[in-house]
Amino acid sequence: MSETNTMNPSNPGPDSNPNPNPNPGSNPNPTAGAGPLPLPSLPVPTMPASTASAPVSVPTGNVASSSQAGVARYTVSRSMARARLSFFGSVRSELVKLRSIASTWWLSGIAVLSTVGFAALFAWSIKQESHYDDKGKWMATAMPIPRSVLFECVSQSLVVAIILIGVIAILVVTGEYATSSVQMSLVVNPRRVMFMNAKAFAVAIYSFVLSLVTLLISWGVVEAMLAGSKQTPLTAKEHWLPLIVILGGAAITTLVAEFSLGLGAIVRSTAGGVVIFVVIYMMATTIFGIISSLSKHMLWANWCSQLMPSSLVNTFLSGKSNELEAGMVPKGWPVPGWWQSGLIMLAWAVVFYAVGTLIARRRDVK
Repeated sequence: MSETNTMNPSNPGPDSNPNPNPNPGSNPNPTAGAGPLPLPSLPVPTMPASTASAPVSVPTGNVASSSQAGVARYTVSRSMARARLSFFGSVRSELVKLRSIASTWWLSGIAVLSTVGFAALFAWSIKQESHYDDKGKWMATAMPIPRSVLFECVSQSLVVAIILIGVIAILVVTGEYATSSVQMSLVVNPRRVMFMNAKAFAVAIYSFVLSLVTLLISWGVVEAMLAGSKQTPLTAKEHWLPLIVILGGAAITTLVAEFSLGLGAIVRSTAGGVVIFVVIYMMATTIFGIISSLSKHMLWANWCSQLMPSSLVNTFLSGKSNELEAGMVPKGWPVPGWWQSGLIMLAWAVVFYAVGTLIARRRDVK
C-alpha cells in the first residue's frame, strides 16, 4: 500500500514535494489564477544623518604637489627653450675635453721639459765656446757673447715642443673618431662647421698659452745661465728679436697646431695623421735637399724646401732675411724672409684647416 502511494504521482508523499511552502498559511501556488508576477520592491539604502551632514574631505595636498610639479616642468621646458647652442659654449666643452685627455698632459709636460732642457744645454755650450779662440785654444777670459745668440738658444729649443703640440692638435680630432665619441659630440652640436671652429679656437688658446709659458721659462733659464758672461747688445736690426722669438714663437706654434688640426680632420686616423705630420714637417725639407743635390737642374727642389713648415718656422724665428748662397736656388726666384715665412705658414694652416672642415662637414662620421 505504501509502495502504491509512493509511485503514484497524483498522491505524492510529504518528502517528494519539489517546492515546499515555507509559510504554511500562504498559498502554495501564488501564480495559479493570478496575473503577471509583480516585481519585488528592493530596499533603498539610506545614509545616516551624521554622515550625510559631514563635510566631504578632498586630498588637497596631492593636488597642490601635482600642480607644483606641473609648474616646475613648465619652467624647465621654458628654460630649455631659451637655451641656445653658442659658439663659446662649444669652445668651453672642447677645452674640457682637451684637459680631460691624459695624453694632453703627458705631451705638454714633455714639451715644456724638453724645451727648457734644450735651452739650458744650448746656453751651457755657448758659454763654454766663449772660452775658446778661433784656433781652439782655451782662454781664461771669455769672449763677449752677442745677445742675439741668447734668443737663438731659446728659439732653437722650441723644435721638439712644436712637434708635440702638433701631435696634441691631431689627437683632438682623431681621438674622437677612434673612440666613436664624435657621434655624441655631433648630437650635442649638430653644426659641424661650428664644431670644427670650436676645436680650432680651443687648440689655438691651448697651444698659444702653452708655448708662451714654455718660451718665457726657457728665456729665464738662459738668462740665468749666461748672467755672468759679457754680452754685446742687440743691433738696430735685431731690436724686435725678443718679441719675434717670444710672442712670434707662440704665434707660429699656434699656426702649426692649426695645420695639424686640419690634417687630423682629413685623415681621421691618429697613426696616419702623426706619420704624415712628421713627414711634412721634418722629412720634406731633407727630401727636397737630397733631390736638389742630384743635379744642377734640380735647384727648384731646394727652393721648395724653403717653403716647407720647418724651414718657414726657423726662418721666422730668426728674425732675419733668408740669405742663401748663390747657386742654391734658380736665379731670380724669390726667397721668403722672416715675415713672408710667417704668412706662408699661415697659408699652410688656412688651407689644411679649410679642407679638413669641408671633409668633416660632408663625410659620414663612421
